[in-house]
Amino acid sequence: MPVQDRGLCAILLGLGVGWGAGNVGPVATSLTHSFGVSLATVGLLSGTAYFAATAVATPFVVPLAARAGVVRAAAIAAAVMAAGQLLFAVSPVFAALVAARIMVGAGAGLALVAAPVMARELGGVRLLGMLGGAITLGIAVALGLGSGLADAGATWRAGFVVSTAICALPLLVLPRSITMRPVPRPDRAFVMAALRAGKLWRLVALFVAANGVPLIVSAWLVAFLAKEAGVRTAVAGTLAFVLFGLTTVVRPVGPRIIRGRRAFAVLAGGGLLIAAGGLAALAASRSITVASLAVVLMGAGFALPYAVLIDAAERLFPGKAAATLAIAQTGPNVVPIVVIPLIGSALSGRNGTWAFLILAAFVAAVAVANLRQPPEGRPGPEPSAADDPTRRTGHSAGRSRP
Repeated sequence: MPVQDRGLCAILLGLGVGWGAGNVGPVATSLTHSFGVSLATVGLLSGTAYFAATAVATPFVVPLAARAGVVRAAAIAAAVMAAGQLLFAVSPVFAALVAARIMVGAGAGLALVAAPVMARELGGVRLLGMLGGAITLGIAVALGLGSGLADAGATWRAGFVVSTAICALPLLVLPRSITMRPVPRPDRAFVMAALRAGKLWRLVALFVAANGVPLIVSAWLVAFLAKEAGVRTAVAGTLAFVLFGLTTVVRPVGPRIIRGRRAFAVLAGGGLLIAAGGLAALAASRSITVASLAVVLMGAGFALPYAVLIDAAERLFPGKAAATLAIAQTGPNVVPIVVIPLIGSALSGRNGTWAFLILAAFVAAVAVANLRQPPEGRPGPEPSAADDPTRRTGHSAGRSRP
């Protein structure tokens, strides 16, 4: 199978991840009516159950890939996500919806590490940017289509039948085999040493701001615009589609705008400042014109850092790229567990403005802290020297002669 076809399966896997992250938001109000629950409870469904499962599943990707291969790990991710979406579509009780979201979240946790590793192997930073664009395209279309179906009076279950098909698409193009570098198993010594490294926590904060906050926004943007700005569901869904659709377009463009040592500061720090401005404008105004400008700023701002962040994570501790990415991605998987239901509660209490302003302040703080060089490890050490990132000498078991 040609390389581009193998790259396609990584892109489709990202599309499914994004679709699963965005397809509950447009039907949040419908779910409250169908099951007699509050928006905060829907937040627990769409956020806590989903992202808790994602966070639990993420650390298992590297051992799974080491044993079965990255392609099989990706196939398992796609199958689990599709099965969860199908269960959600047919669930007669709310408890079954929770179980379904846990399945989708677990599959997404596997995919969010397996897909970037595959993409970087097959296409480098450029394919990583395309993968990021596929994730946000999935969010965009799920929000737009879901809002359109809701506004047209269709049952909320229809959207999840479509979600099942989308999440299963990677299974149609996965190659039977692929020659890739072995994925090393993470060891406890490396994980503990990495967690003591300040540069890792700087990277985690960046991942939360650039990848986690958009997921939080995707869960409530339609409801926020409908409740706080008084716009129709279809209009709110269109704005949500524009936000994440623009992110889809800009993510692959980011690495082409600027290169070299200044790229990280401009794309990560500068991009997040733009996104923070958009969040603040959205929270402070009830004008549809300002909301439209805000979604443009957020769409571009959240997109610019993606490729350089993935690249920085995989370069941070050479020889431990997949393990480092798994640790870094845990941040944006864990934070929404708490934040999404809190914002749902704030929306129910007509305090959505303050919730979005707090998100803007966090993103701005992370942006300012990263208007400098990336948190990279030293280039070129042997993988064995990277097992403990606090070591700098490189004089480890790699020496072959005295």
